[in-house]
Amino acid sequence: MNDPMDTTGTGAPDRQARILEDLQDAVERMHVLSRSPQVIVASGRRDQGARPMAWQALFERSLGPKHPALAYRGVSAVRLQAVLAHGYDSEPTLAAGWACTRLGDAMSTGPVIQVFRTDRLPDDVSRALMGVIVFEEDGLSLAGVRALTQEFGLR
Repeated sequence: MNDPMDTTGTGAPDRQARILEDLQDAVERMHVLSRSPQVIVASGRRDQGARPMAWQALFERSLGPKHPALAYRGVSAVRLQAVLAHGYDSEPTLAAGWACTRLGDAMSTGPVIQVFRTDRLPDDVSRALMGVIVFEEDGLSLAGVRALTQEFGLR
């Protein structure tokens, strides 16, 4: 059925409505536990609700208008403690495949998404981690991630 507001025939109002729904879903599911690095727990699974682009847009907007270029790396739930303790799960490299520019690509590899400044990889890795997005999967929960962030003194 045609949308009466779509005078272009492109489906633009439907697309805009879907984008707004995705952003609203992501906002409602986000729990910010730490600001530096930013640790966000997303209620529910990666494959439910908002599309990856909504998560990427919200995370990047939360960093402010002049944030550096970012790289994303998804890992399994068991790597979360290492990420919070060391700032990464394995030694960063510039090799293709270690990290990606799209959050959606990183989401396909695990529920723990590390967000790095690309200008600090791999040489200044101690200051490269900008944040972590954690989806409640594979035993991860808001309460458990909150306890870990407190254990490592993140605020």
